[in-house]
Amino acid sequence: MAIEKVKVTGITFFDGTLDDGKHIDSGKVFIEHLLDFRKGTAKGSSTTAYPLASSKEAKALMNHDFPLVCEVEFLTLSSNKGPKTVINALRPVPAAASPAR
Repeated sequence: MAIEKVKVTGITFFDGTLDDGKHIDSGKVFIEHLLDFRKGTAKGSSTTAYPLASSKEAKALMNHDFPLVCEVEFLTLSSNKGPKTVINALRPVPAAASPAR
């Protein structure tokens, strides 16, 4: 488990029933990551979508402006399909108060 401070560029969610009657409750968070600059063949950043456990986590961020700095708890889980990184917790970092004059 690793906790990192990251830039969240956006969120999406769906909480509803499909035409076949199946209920879906899901969300995604889009996090900015540096491109691999070590060989000199890339520069800048890209965005990676990570699944959330439910739409609840995404809905909790809807009243924030993006991009948004968050503390994210990443978990790397393994299965017969190989390792997978998931988000265990996501918390907005409060904006620093401006100094009093």
